[in-house]
Amino acid sequence: MIIQKVAIGNSKEAYIESSFSKTINIISSDDNNRGKTILIQSLMFCLGNVPAFPSTFNYMDYYHIIVFSVEDKQYTLCRKANSFILKNNHSLMVFHSISELKRYWTKSIFKLPTITKNGIERIVDPELYYQLNFVGQDKKDTSNIANKGFYNKTDFYNMLFSSANIKTNAKPLENVDLVKRKISNLKDERKTLLKQYKILKSTNAAASYLSSVNDKLNFKSIIEKIEKVKDQILELSKSRNSALSRKSKCEITIKELKSLNRNIDSGELRCMDCNSTHISFYSEGKHSYSFEVSTPEIRNQILESITEKINAYSEEIEDYTFEINKRQEEMKNILAPEEISLEVLVAYKDEMYIATDAEKRINDLDAEIMKLEDDILSNQNDSEEIIQKQQDLLKDITDLMNNTYFIIDSAGNLKFESIFTKSNQIFSGSEATVYHLVKLYSLAKVLNYNLPVIVDSFRAEDLSTEKELLVLDLFSKLDIQVIFTTTLKTEEVGKYGDMITINHIDYSNHIASKMLSEKYFEEFEKLTEEFSIKL
Repeated sequence: MIIQKVAIGNSKEAYIESSFSKTINIISSDDNNRGKTILIQSLMFCLGNVPAFPSTFNYMDYYHIIVFSVEDKQYTLCRKANSFILKNNHSLMVFHSISELKRYWTKSIFKLPTITKNGIERIVDPELYYQLNFVGQDKKDTSNIANKGFYNKTDFYNMLFSSANIKTNAKPLENVDLVKRKISNLKDERKTLLKQYKILKSTNAAASYLSSVNDKLNFKSIIEKIEKVKDQILELSKSRNSALSRKSKCEITIKELKSLNRNIDSGELRCMDCNSTHISFYSEGKHSYSFEVSTPEIRNQILESITEKINAYSEEIEDYTFEINKRQEEMKNILAPEEISLEVLVAYKDEMYIATDAEKRINDLDAEIMKLEDDILSNQNDSEEIIQKQQDLLKDITDLMNNTYFIIDSAGNLKFESIFTKSNQIFSGSEATVYHLVKLYSLAKVLNYNLPVIVDSFRAEDLSTEKELLVLDLFSKLDIQVIFTTTLKTEEVGKYGDMITINHIDYSNHIASKMLSEKYFEEFEKLTEEFSIKL
């Protein structure tokens, strides 16, 4: 979106600004009250934003017109009070409210974010949407959104998620509760049917041959039994492996101790660390003991003790193996098919026929319950995925805010943990200015939107020249239109003249508090005539 022209006027006076470029525009003056804020507020007011004009300017008495382009299409938008007229090459549309304008805008110009507010999904209003790209001279707050009232920070975050094509929620929580209640009711109905038609839950194998419901119940029972036996086998296997490991350690220890019995004719056995001839054996475990095994007598006693342990572990392994084999046999019996004679099947046929309708209903209930449970599971998975995407987006923005802040002020000590600061965190001096600039830059960079970045008084609180140059360099790389305003000190006048990347628009020659005049009336009247408006 590129702003090409801004016009303000009525039947007596007007002003038109048409010298915008597609890159960085800086509107400056050597003093206040030269019309910079009126121009910016008129631009934003025409787009549907909440007005914040100087108190001496009666904006409701004027027409506010902007000419802008989106991609290759050009539009002219006029606002008077709360009515809008939008003109393009093909049509002229009249809107009597912001709601009408935003609906047409999202349908025909470009899509606006949607959020859920008070349980209703709605297209965001301009007063919230343009906080992505606009910071006014007044109502600046680092801890909250501007114009807080109907909208709040949660709405702003949800707008961010919508702008990044991330859902704000997969399914409202109350809907999930309703689904759970419905599942409970369906299960109660199923339980009642099984009580009425006991044949459907009979443990007799013949019933499984004749009833799909019974087959599923018995199969579920078999699975539960198998799971139980499988867990028992697993635990027994772990215990057997643990006993085998302890037995192996003991066998290794015996080999080491027996090696001390060998006669060494050419020397004697000594500790390599301390050169001692005394060798100790340490028992394993939390409360261990040490025994000197340098003498054959002690060594033999220790060997006997360890050998006894090995025998005990061997018996333990055999016991575990026996128990595992028992469970394996039990598993085979559970899985073994049971043969049913034709006579038995015929005997059950009539009773099963009576339960046919109930069986059909139970199958329908099972299918519906399964679908609803899958919906809840899917909702939970979606919610977790959505939350992760939301957190990733916010982290990307805050990380970029911190990185950008460090570029602008490498000696600064601010650390942004969130897009907004804590309510008790107050920035002093140029810190607030840098905060707003890095926030706008990061939002534009991460969201990659096509809006112009607009900041009224972008050097407020005496942003240093060094930091200003870094800010301008960063914004020049965004490849979107930028419109800044600033009031220059006497020694700064003419500073933007030599900057080839800056389109400088000088308001210094404007009469104080009198930007509008008859000079622009004829051109303004031609603009209004395009809307068939007679001044």
